[in-house]
Amino acid sequence: MTISCENEKSLDVGILTDSQKIKDSLQVIQKLQIAKKNILINYKLGISEAIEASKLAEKLDIPKLRFDGYLEVTRGALYAGIYDIAEVYLNKYLDLAEKEQDEKRIGQAMGNLGVLHMFLGELDHADSLFNQGITKLQQYAKQHQEDVSLEDQLNIYLDLGHIYKEKKQFSKAEQAYLSGITFAKHKSEFQLVYAQLLQSLGILYVETNQIAKAKSYLDLALEIQKKLENSPMVAACYLSLGEFSEKNNQKNAALDYYTKGLEIAKKSDLVEVEAEISDHLYQIYQKEGNAKLALDYLNQNLDSKAKMKRDEAKEALYRKSFARKIFKKLEAEKNQERKTRRLLAVLLLVIILVILYFLMKYFRRSKEIELGYEKELQQLEISKLENDRLQADLEMVNKKMASNALQAIQKEESLNLIVHRIRSTKPTNSDPSHLLKSISKDIEKLNSTKNWEEFEVRFVEIHKFFFQKLLEAHPGLSNNDRRLCAFLKLDMSTKEISNLTGQSLRAVEMARIRLRKKLNLTNSDVSIFTYLSDF
Repeated sequence: MTISCENEKSLDVGILTDSQKIKDSLQVIQKLQIAKKNILINYKLGISEAIEASKLAEKLDIPKLRFDGYLEVTRGALYAGIYDIAEVYLNKYLDLAEKEQDEKRIGQAMGNLGVLHMFLGELDHADSLFNQGITKLQQYAKQHQEDVSLEDQLNIYLDLGHIYKEKKQFSKAEQAYLSGITFAKHKSEFQLVYAQLLQSLGILYVETNQIAKAKSYLDLALEIQKKLENSPMVAACYLSLGEFSEKNNQKNAALDYYTKGLEIAKKSDLVEVEAEISDHLYQIYQKEGNAKLALDYLNQNLDSKAKMKRDEAKEALYRKSFARKIFKKLEAEKNQERKTRRLLAVLLLVIILVILYFLMKYFRRSKEIELGYEKELQQLEISKLENDRLQADLEMVNKKMASNALQAIQKEESLNLIVHRIRSTKPTNSDPSHLLKSISKDIEKLNSTKNWEEFEVRFVEIHKFFFQKLLEAHPGLSNNDRRLCAFLKLDMSTKEISNLTGQSLRAVEMARIRLRKKLNLTNSDVSIFTYLSDF
């Protein structure tokens, strides 16, 4: 077989920092070692341990351990003849190899599929798969500048020899066996495969009547199997040597080999080998005319065949039961996996719905905030427009107040002109000068008081807290200072203030200078108008 399991040599799983993961990985290796040792002795235990190792390796998600686990299950299933299980785990192996894009393991998987189809009797398909597997392995080795592993090569040669032998392509089978023997000859770790190759080639030579060659290979195979204490294969070697001797009319040698082989077969409960050897002995003694021994071996043969049938029936039932249990577990795992996936899908859907809900809530809130901002901006815009309108109204009122003040100035100028003409009137016979002078004083008094009082009332109506804030900031201002501040608040010029108050331009300028000093603006570039705008 093209199975290569390296878990006994090393654990190339990368750097593991998780102590639990290391412990679980070592447990996988331990189970695989138990499986490897028990596959040929107790395949039930071997397969069960390999399956457990595979499950644990899948949980750890360590590809190398998963490969080793799948291969060991396959090896046990092929040996036990449970081909359905072998096919399941070979497909798992191939799927993982394709996922990992591991050309070497893909080649190994195809070789193992060749073994499976060989056991199923589909020799042409098996031959094709083997050759595809070999091509993959050789391509991988060439690309990576390395040789195909010796274990893989030996298994390939052994299985190819079996296939060609069954297809009656004896020269190809001989070449395959000889190639394997050449590689395994001096490798102590591969003595079991070496002995199998020798024995298979010896049997091939017996069938093709190459007697001289057959004996040397069978003897060497027997010697190695004895050293390995491999009782089943030792019994099989004695059987092959007996057949060889019988075919060459070496009756005594044949009887010796058959007797030794039968003894080992009985001790090791190798019913199939026991049946074959007892049949050969029955035929020999029947030809000799030794009825008693012929009858004894015939009875042994019949008993062995009956037991073999019972054991085969029992084993077949057990294998079916064992296979059903494994498939039941696999199906339960698949159902559990489907349930888990459905649960995860539902959970994911719930999470998505919750996220969507909060996103919608967030976007709705954002929209509300955005609309609120827009509303506030609109309100601010309206307020700005309203303030602009009020400012315009204020400016209009200020202009109106200034206009009224100018009208008052004009009125005062007119009245002053009247006063001036009255004063300049020459006295007549009736002499009303005294009366006129009295009227003139009243008009002057009226002008100087009424105009300011009327102006102050209207100014306070518009700038309600101006004088209050001004006096809080500058309590030392006189009434004249306060009146000058009001005129300057309206941005009136020196000339307009002079005309309104009846003061000279020089007097108004001096008043402004004194006011700047009182307002602490002497060393500042800020105008009085700008300063008063904040009140």
